[in-house]
Amino acid sequence: MTPSTDVPVADGDLLRALSQGEPQAVARLFERYGSKMIAFARRYVGDEADDVVDELMQRWLEQPPRPREAGKITSFLAVSVYHASIDWIRRERAAQGQVPRSSTVQSDAPRTSTVTLSADSRKALDGRLAAALERLSSSDRLLLESHYGHALTADECMALLGITRAAFHQRLHRARTRLLGLLETP
Repeated sequence: MTPSTDVPVADGDLLRALSQGEPQAVARLFERYGSKMIAFARRYVGDEADDVVDELMQRWLEQPPRPREAGKITSFLAVSVYHASIDWIRRERAAQGQVPRSSTVQSDAPRTSTVTLSADSRKALDGRLAAALERLSSSDRLLLESHYGHALTADECMALLGITRAAFHQRLHRARTRLLGLLETP
């Protein structure tokens, strides 16, 4: 997409134009936030992030999105890219057979566990974790995967969800508790 030389557009106006199906809004949005969207998608799909974001932009050209709040563009983009990445992962799973979810989320954090698991035990644990994550609500899954997958910092998660630090910690605790409950049930 070519950079625009027009007068800068406020984020709220940009989202409104996007929801009205204006093609130049997609170009401006990509110009302004494309690199961040690709970086966020890369956490979930690795080298396919460019394709995921390109596909999302193409989808928006064909069928304009309906953002809930015009003032929260970063939240809208993060959620949109997350869902586009998950859709891509699911299509890949369907095309290639079942791929463990944990192998698609890339973490930069070093493993600090002192317990050594065999490959079979690790695979079984990854499978249980993936199944439990699938059963969580999309908001709990987004919060856990974004925070613990190191896709977003705590401050970015709070901005994404539009919540305070106390609310973030409370929701994170509740999501972890629900995940633990799902892992403990057979």
